[in-house]
Amino acid sequence: MINDNDPATLTISGRLLNYNEAIKSGLATGLKFTQLMDQLIKTHDADELVAAATELADFQLDSDYVTFPHQYSNADYYLLFMSRMLELHDQGKHVMLQSRDHQEELTQQLTPLGDRGTFNFRVETSANGGVFYREKATGQSLFYLNLDRKMFRFNSHALTQLFIIDLHETVPADTVKSSVQVLVDFARYLKEDYGYSVDFNILDAANRQNYAVRSADLPAGVVDRLFVAAAKHDYMLTNGANGNGARIELDKGVTVDIFNNQLEGQPEWVLTVHDDEQKISWFDILLRYPFMRDWYLENLNDLEVVSDPLIFS
Repeated sequence: MINDNDPATLTISGRLLNYNEAIKSGLATGLKFTQLMDQLIKTHDADELVAAATELADFQLDSDYVTFPHQYSNADYYLLFMSRMLELHDQGKHVMLQSRDHQEELTQQLTPLGDRGTFNFRVETSANGGVFYREKATGQSLFYLNLDRKMFRFNSHALTQLFIIDLHETVPADTVKSSVQVLVDFARYLKEDYGYSVDFNILDAANRQNYAVRSADLPAGVVDRLFVAAAKHDYMLTNGANGNGARIELDKGVTVDIFNNQLEGQPEWVLTVHDDEQKISWFDILLRYPFMRDWYLENLNDLEVVSDPLIFS
Protein backbone atom coordinates (compact mmCIF):
# COMPACT_ATOMS: atom_id res chain seq x y z
CA MET A 1 0.00 0.00 0.00
CA ILE A 2 1.37 3.41 -0.97
CA ASN A 3 1.54 6.07 1.79
CA ASP A 4 0.59 9.39 0.21
CA ASN A 5 2.57 11.24 2.90
CA ASP A 6 5.75 9.16 2.59
CA PRO A 7 8.47 11.51 1.27
CA ALA A 8 9.81 8.65 -0.82
CA THR A 9 6.52 8.34 -2.75
CA LEU A 10 5.37 11.99 -2.81
CA THR A 11 5.47 13.81 -6.09
CA ILE A 12 6.99 17.27 -6.25
CA SER A 13 3.47 18.71 -6.26
CA GLY A 14 2.56 16.64 -3.20
CA ARG A 15 5.57 17.84 -1.27
CA LEU A 16 4.83 21.44 -2.13
CA LEU A 17 1.22 21.03 -1.06
CA ASN A 18 2.29 19.60 2.32
CA TYR A 19 4.79 22.44 2.74
CA ASN A 20 2.12 25.00 1.92
CA GLU A 21 -0.35 23.46 4.40
CA ALA A 22 2.30 23.58 7.14
CA ILE A 23 2.86 27.28 6.40
CA LYS A 24 -0.88 27.92 6.54
CA SER A 25 -1.12 26.11 9.86
CA GLY A 26 1.76 28.13 11.31
CA LEU A 27 0.21 31.40 10.15
CA ALA A 28 -3.16 30.37 11.59
CA THR A 29 -1.44 29.80 14.92
CA GLY A 30 0.02 33.31 14.68
CA LEU A 31 -3.41 34.75 13.91
CA LYS A 32 -4.92 32.93 16.90
CA PHE A 33 -2.16 34.41 19.05
CA THR A 34 -2.95 37.96 17.92
CA GLN A 35 -6.62 37.42 18.67
CA LEU A 36 -5.80 36.29 22.21
CA MET A 37 -3.48 39.26 22.65
CA ASP A 38 -6.25 41.62 21.53
CA GLN A 39 -8.54 39.98 24.05
CA LEU A 40 -5.98 40.24 26.86
CA ILE A 41 -5.16 43.88 26.15
CA LYS A 42 -8.57 45.27 25.21
CA THR A 43 -11.34 43.32 26.91
CA HIS A 44 -13.38 44.84 29.73
CA ASP A 45 -14.94 41.50 30.64
CA ALA A 46 -13.33 39.71 33.59
CA ASP A 47 -14.12 36.23 32.27
CA GLU A 48 -12.67 36.99 28.83
CA LEU A 49 -9.56 38.39 30.49
CA VAL A 50 -8.76 35.29 32.52
CA ALA A 51 -9.60 33.03 29.55
CA ALA A 52 -7.10 34.83 27.32
CA ALA A 53 -4.41 34.83 30.01
CA THR A 54 -4.88 31.11 30.66
CA GLU A 55 -4.44 30.25 26.97
CA LEU A 56 -1.47 32.57 26.45
CA ALA A 57 0.30 31.21 29.53
CA ASP A 58 0.83 27.91 27.68
CA PHE A 59 0.69 29.12 24.09
CA GLN A 60 3.26 27.74 21.64
CA LEU A 61 3.64 30.31 18.87
CA ASP A 62 6.39 28.75 16.74
CA SER A 63 5.97 25.74 14.48
CA ASP A 64 8.43 23.72 12.39
CA TYR A 65 7.82 25.92 9.38
CA VAL A 66 6.87 29.31 10.88
CA THR A 67 8.85 30.99 13.63
CA PHE A 68 8.41 34.44 15.12
CA PRO A 69 11.73 36.01 16.18
CA HIS A 70 10.26 38.62 18.57
CA GLN A 71 8.27 37.01 21.35
CA TYR A 72 7.42 37.70 24.96
CA SER A 73 7.81 34.82 27.39
CA ASN A 74 4.81 32.96 28.74
CA ALA A 75 5.50 34.49 32.15
CA ASP A 76 5.07 38.00 30.72
CA TYR A 77 1.42 37.33 29.96
CA TYR A 78 0.82 36.90 33.68
CA LEU A 79 2.14 40.44 34.20
CA LEU A 80 -0.24 41.70 31.52
CA PHE A 81 -3.08 39.79 33.16
CA MET A 82 -2.30 41.22 36.61
CA SER A 83 -2.06 44.77 35.27
CA ARG A 84 -5.31 44.44 33.32
CA MET A 85 -7.12 42.87 36.30
CA LEU A 86 -6.17 45.85 38.44
CA GLU A 87 -7.15 48.18 35.61
CA LEU A 88 -10.64 46.63 35.41
CA HIS A 89 -11.07 47.52 39.08
CA ASP A 90 -9.79 51.09 38.59
CA GLN A 91 -6.50 50.20 40.28
CA GLY A 92 -4.29 50.22 37.19
CA LYS A 93 -2.40 53.31 38.33
CA HIS A 94 -0.82 51.29 41.15
CA VAL A 95 1.35 49.20 38.81
CA MET A 96 3.58 50.15 35.91
CA LEU A 97 4.80 47.81 33.17
CA GLN A 98 8.23 48.32 31.66
CA SER A 99 10.01 46.71 28.72
CA ARG A 100 13.68 46.62 27.81
CA ASP A 101 14.91 48.22 24.61
CA HIS A 102 15.47 45.81 21.72
CA GLN A 103 14.18 42.89 23.79
CA GLU A 104 10.69 41.50 24.39
CA GLU A 105 10.74 41.23 28.17
CA LEU A 106 8.34 42.79 30.66
CA THR A 107 8.88 43.80 34.26
CA GLN A 108 6.58 45.53 36.70
CA GLN A 109 6.92 48.17 39.38
CA LEU A 110 4.52 48.82 42.22
CA THR A 111 3.86 52.54 41.86
CA PRO A 112 4.09 53.38 45.60
CA LEU A 113 7.44 51.61 45.80
CA GLY A 114 8.89 53.21 42.65
CA ASP A 115 12.27 51.93 41.53
CA ARG A 116 12.99 50.30 44.89
CA GLY A 117 11.48 47.07 43.59
CA THR A 118 11.22 45.43 40.16
CA PHE A 119 8.95 42.41 39.76
CA ASN A 120 8.24 39.67 37.26
CA PHE A 121 6.81 36.16 37.16
CA ARG A 122 8.82 32.93 37.10
CA VAL A 123 7.20 29.85 35.59
CA GLU A 124 7.25 26.82 37.90
CA THR A 125 8.60 23.82 35.99
CA SER A 126 7.54 21.13 38.48
CA ALA A 127 4.29 19.16 38.32
CA ASN A 128 2.60 21.89 40.36
CA GLY A 129 2.70 24.26 37.40
CA GLY A 130 1.74 27.91 37.93
CA VAL A 131 4.02 30.89 38.46
CA PHE A 132 5.79 32.77 41.26
CA TYR A 133 5.67 36.56 41.51
CA ARG A 134 9.13 37.64 42.56
CA GLU A 135 11.26 40.69 43.21
CA LYS A 136 14.08 40.41 40.68
CA ALA A 137 17.00 41.81 42.66
CA THR A 138 16.42 39.70 45.77
CA GLY A 139 14.73 36.69 44.17
CA GLN A 140 12.04 36.73 46.87
CA SER A 141 8.86 35.00 45.62
CA LEU A 142 5.99 36.93 47.20
CA PHE A 143 3.13 34.82 45.96
CA TYR A 144 2.19 31.80 43.85
CA LEU A 145 -0.52 31.84 41.19
CA ASN A 146 -2.06 28.96 39.26
CA LEU A 147 -4.75 29.92 36.74
CA ASP A 148 -5.72 26.33 35.92
CA ARG A 149 -6.21 25.34 39.55
CA LYS A 150 -7.65 28.72 40.58
CA MET A 151 -5.10 28.93 43.39
CA PHE A 152 -3.29 31.88 44.99
CA ARG A 153 -0.88 31.64 47.94
CA PHE A 154 1.10 34.39 49.69
CA ASN A 155 4.54 33.54 51.04
CA SER A 156 5.14 34.83 54.58
CA HIS A 157 8.90 34.27 54.40
CA ALA A 158 9.37 36.41 51.28
CA LEU A 159 6.98 39.15 52.49
CA THR A 160 8.89 39.37 55.76
CA GLN A 161 12.32 39.27 54.15
CA LEU A 162 11.60 41.91 51.53
CA PHE A 163 9.26 44.35 53.25
CA ILE A 164 9.99 43.92 56.96
CA ILE A 165 13.77 43.34 56.74
CA ASP A 166 15.34 44.45 53.43
CA LEU A 167 13.34 47.67 52.91
CA HIS A 168 12.92 48.53 56.58
CA GLU A 169 15.63 51.19 56.74
CA THR A 170 14.89 52.90 53.41
CA VAL A 171 11.13 52.72 52.82
CA PRO A 172 8.56 54.29 55.17
CA ALA A 173 5.99 51.92 56.69
CA ASP A 174 3.10 53.71 54.96
CA THR A 175 4.78 53.19 51.58
CA VAL A 176 5.31 49.51 52.32
CA LYS A 177 1.67 49.19 53.35
CA SER A 178 0.45 50.87 50.14
CA SER A 179 2.67 48.65 48.01
CA VAL A 180 1.58 45.41 49.64
CA GLN A 181 -2.06 46.50 49.44
CA VAL A 182 -1.79 46.33 45.64
CA LEU A 183 -0.95 42.63 45.93
CA VAL A 184 -3.74 42.06 48.46
CA ASP A 185 -6.26 43.74 46.15
CA PHE A 186 -5.17 41.60 43.21
CA ALA A 187 -5.66 38.43 45.27
CA ARG A 188 -9.02 39.68 46.52
CA TYR A 189 -10.27 40.30 42.98
CA LEU A 190 -9.28 36.77 42.00
CA LYS A 191 -11.22 35.44 44.97
CA GLU A 192 -14.30 37.61 44.43
CA ASP A 193 -14.47 37.52 40.61
CA TYR A 194 -13.45 33.93 39.95
CA GLY A 195 -13.79 32.07 43.24
CA TYR A 196 -10.06 31.42 43.60
CA SER A 197 -8.73 29.65 46.65
CA VAL A 198 -6.63 32.39 48.28
CA ASP A 199 -4.35 32.16 51.30
CA PHE A 200 -3.61 35.73 52.42
CA ASN A 201 -1.30 34.39 55.13
CA ILE A 202 0.21 37.17 57.28
CA LEU A 203 -1.79 39.72 55.25
CA ASP A 204 -5.14 38.28 56.37
CA ALA A 205 -6.90 40.81 58.62
CA ALA A 206 -9.84 38.59 59.55
CA ASN A 207 -10.15 38.05 63.32
CA ARG A 208 -10.79 34.35 62.75
CA GLN A 209 -7.35 33.91 61.16
CA ASN A 210 -4.93 31.72 63.11
CA TYR A 211 -1.35 32.23 61.94
CA ALA A 212 0.37 28.90 62.59
CA VAL A 213 4.04 29.39 63.50
CA ARG A 214 6.97 27.23 62.46
CA SER A 215 7.67 25.66 65.85
CA ALA A 216 4.79 23.35 66.77
CA ASP A 217 6.09 23.07 70.34
CA LEU A 218 7.16 26.64 71.08
CA PRO A 219 10.01 27.03 73.61
CA ALA A 220 8.84 28.79 76.79
CA GLY A 221 11.60 31.39 76.49
CA VAL A 222 10.03 32.86 73.35
CA VAL A 223 6.92 34.00 75.21
CA ASP A 224 9.03 35.11 78.19
CA ARG A 225 11.01 37.42 75.92
CA LEU A 226 7.78 39.05 74.78
CA PHE A 227 6.85 39.74 78.41
CA VAL A 228 10.15 41.58 78.83
CA ALA A 229 9.85 43.51 75.56
CA ALA A 230 6.27 44.56 76.28
CA ALA A 231 7.15 45.86 79.75
CA LYS A 232 9.99 47.98 78.34
CA HIS A 233 7.51 49.71 76.03
CA ASP A 234 4.74 50.17 78.61
CA TYR A 235 2.47 47.45 77.31
CA MET A 236 1.01 44.81 79.57
CA LEU A 237 1.30 41.17 78.59
CA THR A 238 -1.06 38.83 80.41
CA ASN A 239 -1.37 35.08 80.55
CA GLY A 240 -3.62 33.58 77.93
CA ALA A 241 -6.77 31.63 78.70
CA ASN A 242 -6.15 28.80 81.18
CA GLY A 243 -2.54 29.91 81.46
CA ASN A 244 -1.95 28.92 77.84
CA GLY A 245 0.30 31.37 76.00
CA ALA A 246 -0.04 35.14 76.35
CA ARG A 247 -2.10 38.14 75.31
CA ILE A 248 -1.01 41.71 74.69
CA GLU A 249 -3.33 44.70 74.35
CA LEU A 250 -1.96 47.22 71.86
CA ASP A 251 -3.40 50.59 70.82
CA LYS A 252 -6.96 51.26 69.64
CA GLY A 253 -8.42 47.95 70.74
CA VAL A 254 -5.92 45.76 68.89
CA THR A 255 -5.15 42.49 70.67
CA VAL A 256 -2.49 39.92 69.83
CA ASP A 257 -2.64 36.39 71.24
CA ILE A 258 -0.08 33.62 71.04
CA PHE A 259 -1.25 30.25 72.27
CA ASN A 260 -1.28 26.50 71.77
CA ASN A 261 -4.30 25.87 69.56
CA GLN A 262 -4.36 22.13 70.27
CA LEU A 263 -3.88 21.48 73.96
CA GLU A 264 -4.48 17.77 73.56
CA GLY A 265 -2.53 15.71 71.08
CA GLN A 266 -0.13 17.30 68.62
CA PRO A 267 0.52 20.93 69.65
CA GLU A 268 0.15 23.82 67.24
CA TRP A 269 1.18 27.27 68.32
CA VAL A 270 -0.56 30.15 66.58
CA LEU A 271 -0.69 33.94 66.54
CA THR A 272 -3.96 35.85 66.23
CA VAL A 273 -4.77 39.53 65.77
CA HIS A 274 -8.15 40.95 66.81
CA ASP A 275 -9.53 44.42 66.12
CA ASP A 276 -13.12 45.63 65.91
CA GLU A 277 -12.95 46.59 62.23
CA GLN A 278 -10.91 43.55 61.15
CA LYS A 279 -8.43 45.71 59.24
CA ILE A 280 -5.24 44.79 61.08
CA SER A 281 -3.14 41.80 60.04
CA TRP A 282 0.00 40.33 61.58
CA PHE A 283 1.93 42.08 58.81
CA ASP A 284 0.46 45.39 60.00
CA ILE A 285 1.55 44.64 63.55
CA LEU A 286 5.12 44.13 62.35
CA LEU A 287 5.00 47.48 60.53
CA ARG A 288 3.40 49.49 63.35
CA TYR A 289 5.16 48.20 66.46
CA PRO A 290 8.96 48.06 66.35
CA PHE A 291 9.26 46.04 69.56
CA MET A 292 6.89 43.39 68.15
CA ARG A 293 8.88 43.37 64.94
CA ASP A 294 12.15 42.92 66.83
CA TRP A 295 10.70 40.11 68.96
CA TYR A 296 9.38 38.30 65.88
CA LEU A 297 12.61 38.63 63.90
CA GLU A 298 14.84 37.67 66.83
CA ASN A 299 12.82 34.46 67.24
CA LEU A 300 12.07 33.90 63.57
CA ASN A 301 13.27 30.29 63.56
CA ASP A 302 10.41 29.48 65.95
CA LEU A 303 7.85 32.19 65.17
CA GLU A 304 7.87 32.46 61.39
CA VAL A 305 4.30 32.10 60.14
CA VAL A 306 3.95 28.99 58.00
CA SER A 307 3.09 29.25 54.29
CA ASP A 308 1.45 26.52 52.22
CA PRO A 309 4.02 23.67 52.51
CA LEU A 310 2.90 22.15 49.20
CA ILE A 311 4.00 25.32 47.39
CA PHE A 312 6.73 26.88 49.55
CA SER A 313 9.27 24.45 50.94
